[in-house]
Amino acid sequence: MGWNWKEFLRGSINRGNVRNQRRNIRGKNFHTSGNALTTGIKGGQYAGVSVTNLEPYGPGHSFQSHIATTQLARTERFECRFQFPEQVVQSGSSFPLKCTLMAEEVQVPGMVLTNKEYNVGNWTHTRNTNMQFLGNEINITFYTDANWEHRAIFESWMSFCVNATSKEVRLPQHTWGQISINALDIQNNYRSSWELYRCTPKVLNLIPMSMGATGVVRTTLIISAEYWESKAIEVGIGDYGGKNSGANASTTIEV
Repeated sequence: MGWNWKEFLRGSINRGNVRNQRRNIRGKNFHTSGNALTTGIKGGQYAGVSVTNLEPYGPGHSFQSHIATTQLARTERFECRFQFPEQVVQSGSSFPLKCTLMAEEVQVPGMVLTNKEYNVGNWTHTRNTNMQFLGNEINITFYTDANWEHRAIFESWMSFCVNATSKEVRLPQHTWGQISINALDIQNNYRSSWELYRCTPKVLNLIPMSMGATGVVRTTLIISAEYWESKAIEVGIGDYGGKNSGANASTTIEV
């Protein structure tokens, strides 16, 4: 079979060899081979089967059966405990208990690993360099009573940290508080806790008031915590200004 220059320029020559080469390559890449990167469940009677293909109410192996026997954490089941500097809230005061009862919303602190990229040849690798506690902006929202007690004490706490007239900054260990965020189940049992140490107020939010809207006034305080601990994370950098700091009021509440 003959050919001309036009067919050669179009690439029709050896086109059959190109097709054969493509057939040989097809299926060798994971996204064209039709095979998954994982092999599903390992071992047992469900070996190689994806979880979504299991029977709906099997022996704890499907979403329906797992959720039916698992109690989920609830956003509204929480409790906060507060310790304030003794110079702001005297030991034995009922104000920490009022804060616990009036806390409407809180944020569980997070953590982040800082990392750095470096190149080896044409490849970019990432290596962790440090860990931070993401405790610099924890929002706590309180219902406000008619006496505005929470607002007044939070203002006093901030004024105690930095003098409102002279702008003199007080020693940090005298201004630290401590906050515990506890997660509860539907039976009111403690399930998990995050203890925030060396807390200091950062922002006392604006409070909008309006004649066209009726509702309860809310006071939001943003605090900064130097670090936090949980049942999985223990820092242990020392007690000075930390978990046993003398600047913090006792957590014991007499009822």
